[in-house]
Amino acid sequence: MSATTKSNPLENEHERRSFLHNVAQSIVFSSAVSSISTSASAEEGSDSSNLPKITHKVYMDVRISRADGSFYVRDASPSDSPDDEPIYGQLVLGLFGELTPNHVKQFLSYVEVPYAVDNPLPSYSRSKFQTLDTTTGLLIGGTIPGLDVTTLAGGNVLEYSGRVIPAKLWLEEKNSSGDTATPQLSNGSKGLLTHRNLDVTPSFGITSRNTATSLDATHTVFGCIVEDKTGFLDQVLDLPVLTDQGKVSRTTDEPVTAGGGVGASLASSVFTAQRMVFRDAAKTFGDSRLDKVYDGKILRRIEVTKVGVL
Repeated sequence: MSATTKSNPLENEHERRSFLHNVAQSIVFSSAVSSISTSASAEEGSDSSNLPKITHKVYMDVRISRADGSFYVRDASPSDSPDDEPIYGQLVLGLFGELTPNHVKQFLSYVEVPYAVDNPLPSYSRSKFQTLDTTTGLLIGGTIPGLDVTTLAGGNVLEYSGRVIPAKLWLEEKNSSGDTATPQLSNGSKGLLTHRNLDVTPSFGITSRNTATSLDATHTVFGCIVEDKTGFLDQVLDLPVLTDQGKVSRTTDEPVTAGGGVGASLASSVFTAQRMVFRDAAKTFGDSRLDKVYDGKILRRIEVTKVGVL
């Protein structure tokens, strides 16, 4: 005959209250999480709704050299700065194929390039970021070494490794009134991809300021940076840039000169004037070596090592 245990009504009441209390807490917590998730989704949706639809995504593996232009692995020396090491990162770019189909088509033609050893085609996988316009903050990329614009039969063509490539403007189709079929996006936001309207080369710009609306008359926005996990853009903006007044960076608007005061400023002005005279004289004699020294040149090697479509 089995023993029957009589339950204590006080213990049952305590367990019932604890159970109801835990259920209530779970409901409140779930509601709070749901509310936060909904708010976050709404915020993300409002941000993305400010930009056109992204139809393609492209990745670019990039690297920034040491001050001496090197990337190779080496043992550290006492004279090395701890911050002077190569930087590696990746950009993910979103392209607005519905807003700017011609721009996206031309851009992708330098991404999806068949590999050929003997007769290569120009590709962003061998391109560089070389210039930062200190006036507008536009970072110029897509510069492919060896790709030049030349004239053939009265028109412009591209020449690369002895091969002549047709040069086409990236302009969008016009409607009957002479305007583009879709309204164009302003350059007044950071992280936009833009291309100069009358440029037949694959060079493109990345806006680094929210005040670059002056570019709207000459450039067309065709994409944006979707991911920059390593902070590549901000790291580039902190690099020294060569101008006619000296070296400057984002941290100061004043030219960096040796020494200071009126004497240094006057010396810088004299040096600038002399350099302009020598540059003009060199062009007269057909010497193009000074073309490697120009306003806005970034004083680091910034290279793209690999590109692809996601």
